[in-house]
Amino acid sequence: MAFPRTWRQKAILVPFARGLKLWYRPRVHGLEAVPRDRPVIYVAKHPRTWLYFEIFLLGLLTFWDADRIPFRPMEKRGTSLHRIPGLAWVRRHVGSIEATEAAALAALRGGESLLVFPGGARELYGDEDALDWAGRRGYARIAAAAGVPVVPVAIAGADQQHPLRLPLGKGGSLWLPPVPLPVALDFWFGAPMPPPSPGDAAGVAAYADRVAAATQALLDQAVRARRSWIPARTRSRP
Repeated sequence: MAFPRTWRQKAILVPFARGLKLWYRPRVHGLEAVPRDRPVIYVAKHPRTWLYFEIFLLGLLTFWDADRIPFRPMEKRGTSLHRIPGLAWVRRHVGSIEATEAAALAALRGGESLLVFPGGARELYGDEDALDWAGRRGYARIAAAAGVPVVPVAIAGADQQHPLRLPLGKGGSLWLPPVPLPVALDFWFGAPMPPPSPGDAAGVAAYADRVAAATQALLDQAVRARRSWIPARTRSRP
């Protein structure tokens, strides 16, 4: 099934994403390196937030407002977030697919890209701006099987939207404030990394390690750049 450019997206989700640009004031770095004519697998650290706002912006920046192939966010189905009114509707209509290798390969072979957060809940509840992909190599196996490159992505600022998280029972959390802070987001795209050979388990494992290292390095670079960035109006003061 092709990426669903439905009336719901065009009339509701895309205008909402354009509004998010005013809230987050995104800056984009390195997008020109991402191929326009073939699918890729975007990999990134899972943001410490419970909403889909970064994915809205990433979709707007990469394919709604740019000439790149749409991506399918991969996610675990049947979580508590899928039962929250409103948010559940959003998650059904952003073009997400189940986080299985079969679904991923079907999307890639259909000419679509993927968005994968290999760390998942580890990073959702983990340290800020720190990857935790140990043992998570599914994206590398998928890249090898489909013969598509992996593009590291860093979303600097995403982990600073909720200063507080109160753990609740059964693995839940209360993020505070519930509505993310208007933190400026920096989207950094690394150079595409050619896939390993399929069937080479050792090669796939080494490739996954290289991708994880490249993604962490990109995130570190993005965080350093944010810390050194000074608004023009501040620099111009006497």
